[in-house]
Amino acid sequence: MPYYAVAKGRNTGVYTNWNDCKDQVNGYSGASFKKFSTASEARSFASRSASTSGSSSYGGGSFSSSSKVLKPSHPQSSSSSSSSSSSSSSHHTTSSSPTIRTSRIYVDGASRGNGRSKSAASGYGVYYGPNDSRNAAVGLHEVDNINKHAPTNQRAELHAMKHALTNIKRDLKTGKSDSTKYDIYSDSRYAIQSINEWSFNWQKNGWKTANGSAVANAELIRDAVQLKNDINQLYQAKNWQPLEFHHVKGHSGDVGNEAADRLANQGADKMEK
Repeated sequence: MPYYAVAKGRNTGVYTNWNDCKDQVNGYSGASFKKFSTASEARSFASRSASTSGSSSYGGGSFSSSSKVLKPSHPQSSSSSSSSSSSSSSHHTTSSSPTIRTSRIYVDGASRGNGRSKSAASGYGVYYGPNDSRNAAVGLHEVDNINKHAPTNQRAELHAMKHALTNIKRDLKTGKSDSTKYDIYSDSRYAIQSINEWSFNWQKNGWKTANGSAVANAELIRDAVQLKNDINQLYQAKNWQPLEFHHVKGHSGDVGNEAADRLANQGADKMEK
């Protein structure tokens, strides 16, 4: 997998999609960026604040997005720690600010009947760690207009993402996240790619697909993209790397994913009552 590092641009960081990288440097005076074959080399380059040799600049572009979708090498709960930045539940990085702890938020959605009726029991789960007061089990009827939008697993997954992103932004704004950087883990490639990759072209096309039809769940995706961009601005102000979205395989024994799945089903239970 290629890694595109931006050391100087609209939003510094590491991207796995060239189009997203290009949009950070297109028309940006003195942009500094480079392609790498490993994430560690890319992160090292991106941490630089000035132009380096071998970098280039282009013209145009304005959309900002971080497209990292990194899969952890082994399952861990959100309270464990490791030195690996792509697979750890919590690790420490150094910068000019105090030591930063990176923690995982696991999200998942559930829908029994998945769009076949407006009464299909559906819910989502958000899991921070054992006995964490922020863990949530939410029925889709509590947050969605099920008369307008039939409950589906995709909507449940996106609501879970939006819930986690809202929490991250709130904690950053209130100062509760001064030393903790959160990344999001999900078994839904649809939710991750909708927010982190596909939304780029959808936004340019007026939230239409390639065949001209309206993008499904567009309002949820727009809200999540805006939250992600707001968070990345706040992260950047702290000299932190952009928010990362990690894909995990569902029902594979990952402790955090299994916990989020249980919470999602508890949310669906609320809708069944």
